Amino acid sequence: MRVCIFTQYFPPEMGAPQARLSELGVSLVEKGWDVDILTAMPNYPSGIVDPEYQGKGPFVETYRGMKVARVPLYASKEGFVKRLACYGTFLLNAQRFGPTLLERPDVIWVESPPLFIGWAALSLSKHWRCPYVMNISDLWPESAIRIGAISDGAIARVLEGLEIDFYKKSAGVTGQSRGIIQSISERCRGVDVEIITNGVDPSRFGDDKASETAQTLVGDEEGPVFLYAGLLGYAQGIDQILDVAKAWPKDKPGRFVLAGDGPEKERLEARLRDENITRVKFIGKQPRELVPELLAVADAAFITLGMEIPGAVPSKIYEAMASQNPIVLAATGEPVDIVVGGGAGLSAKPGDVRGLLGHCVRLAGDKALRDKMGAAGRKLVENNYTREVAAERLDIFLRRKAGLS
Repeated sequence: MRVCIFTQYFPPEMGAPQARLSELGVSLVEKGWDVDILTAMPNYPSGIVDPEYQGKGPFVETYRGMKVARVPLYASKEGFVKRLACYGTFLLNAQRFGPTLLERPDVIWVESPPLFIGWAALSLSKHWRCPYVMNISDLWPESAIRIGAISDGAIARVLEGLEIDFYKKSAGVTGQSRGIIQSISERCRGVDVEIITNGVDPSRFGDDKASETAQTLVGDEEGPVFLYAGLLGYAQGIDQILDVAKAWPKDKPGRFVLAGDGPEKERLEARLRDENITRVKFIGKQPRELVPELLAVADAAFITLGMEIPGAVPSKIYEAMASQNPIVLAATGEPVDIVVGGGAGLSAKPGDVRGLLGHCVRLAGDKALRDKMGAAGRKLVENNYTREVAAERLDIFLRRKAGLS
């Protein structure tokens, strides 16, 4: 059995898709699959190809038992046109070099966004004479419209037509949330769908993962510590964390640590300086393997979305719950159902700074509540959101679509 995971994003890059795809790939190897990865030179989120990969042509390396074929691209994070060039050059080079670098798979599992990867998936599917399965981590273009990346007009209608076409021509579609799968089912009657939720390996997380390195990064100033670890992007709404810190009562303990990088980082740091916001510490981009250690030395997780994004469930939720960290969540819909419904945290709508501040102050002053919510989150992960559960569902779905079961 051979599967090709076709994605623009893969380690050593940081991010939710990178972590999810790599860990699911390892799980598929353990289930007997030969797993190949067709991907780009690492460049996310900086928009600059990592130094050790600069100047390289197409080549193959190995990563945790998987063969990884990397192709060049025009790397950029600035402007819509340049981002399109980034997507386009990757897709053209993937179509050109993928068949020469990798063996024919039994099925291609295709990560979207970017939506345009569907064109290359169709081409590779025809060349290799094998089916492809679309995996949707964000509904695109709907998510792009919500965050203002594109306008809700003629271009959006064309993109929505492409989206539906790619789904209908696929052997099936997987998605990471109920909202994503429901949207696709309603718009594409007859397309076979399956939920493959995000998840974690619980053994990688917990209080016993604390380290001196993580503690030094977080600092030893008075806590409790609310940690955000992830992309500093437009959709994440990190300003809400700064707003809470700015309004924090002077007589109450508590501080906020932000670990990550992204297009909003410089602006957020400038805001700290210009507005003299204290109790916030940026520790920059950290290796993915350090995230469990950072969560272990934190007292709570602060997870934000800047707006309602259909089907979006931040993967940081599962890592925080596995670490027994109570969660303060700025979101609506499915993420709230998981966190609040499972007793693992408190939530407010995006933009409700007053509500978020109240939740943070409450948790900061009540260790018993933090412990109770942390334990509930850990139990929820162990029962419902392990990587093994997701991998089992994916294994069955891909075998069926490849005609191997």
